[in-house]
Amino acid sequence: MKAAVVRHNDMLIEDIPQPRPGPNEVVLKVKYCGICGSDVHRFLAGGFPDGAILGHEPYGVVAEVGEGITEWQGGERAVIIAYDPCRKCHWCQQGEYQLCLNKYWIGLGTNPGAFAEYVKAYSTMLLRVPDQVGDREAALTEPLAVALHAVRTAHINLGDTAIVIGAGPIGLLVTQCLRVAGARAVGVIEVAPGRAKLANRLGADKVFTPGSDDLYTQVTRSLGAEPDVVFECAGAVQTLQVAAELVRPGGKIMLVGVSLEPVPIIPIVWGRKEAELKACVAYRDEFPLALELLAKNQIDVTSLISDIIPLEDIGQTIKDLQKPHDQIKVLVEP
Repeated sequence: MKAAVVRHNDMLIEDIPQPRPGPNEVVLKVKYCGICGSDVHRFLAGGFPDGAILGHEPYGVVAEVGEGITEWQGGERAVIIAYDPCRKCHWCQQGEYQLCLNKYWIGLGTNPGAFAEYVKAYSTMLLRVPDQVGDREAALTEPLAVALHAVRTAHINLGDTAIVIGAGPIGLLVTQCLRVAGARAVGVIEVAPGRAKLANRLGADKVFTPGSDDLYTQVTRSLGAEPDVVFECAGAVQTLQVAAELVRPGGKIMLVGVSLEPVPIIPIVWGRKEAELKACVAYRDEFPLALELLAKNQIDVTSLISDIIPLEDIGQTIKDLQKPHDQIKVLVEP
């Protein structure tokens, strides 16, 4: 089969053996796999070992099942939860699977991911895709689960106001999830015109330009109150401090974006507001809910798909995505 393989500072298309399922494993024929922002940043920072196959947002159909598998049949549509927790550690016993330190991940370095024609996973990592969910929509189940986990972790109350910094895929999905969760007013901060326009269409009451004069006053007047919660979804160096300057006293800042660089803050701003910082990672048990929301058309993911590329274009595309752009979600079609 063909796969995109990390080779030094490049990603090359190679012919490698097709994976075969062992006991309790399933091989999926990949139809689509999304490019995640973490793929872009870590790849360009040299964070993946030579020979790695990335891709942790796959959708496809079951191609082959291993010994002991009776619940899956060939041809069934499925998404793969990107990790399988150990189910034995303290955190797994508490149901906090996202905090498990012994996860089996696909597509993040050690185990091959879905930037390939086929990918292998444990059967416990697969979920059936409802008939009401289209193929391309299904490919965004994983980022939707990330957004759902961020909003659920924030414990949004009916009538809360919120600001989302960054209208990339996660920021746009967080914006929509906030509406489902009952937020009264949602503002988005975004510099790219195309993303800002889409944020307006997908539920933002107002979109603000970062760096504009007196952003705090603009936000407060437009939303009718200081934000109860600010979601940092940009992963930029300066945006965490911006979040602290915008949030109301006693409010919460959700750290969702991924930054690989040190982030400067001004502690007195945080201290005098008694602002709470809460980080979140991946997802806990949100995949079934994500599929349910997609099946009920409560979340628009189709509008996020800005391009679909063949496997052969992935190396250059990942490099291009590091530059300023209006792309939102790029799907790879092996």
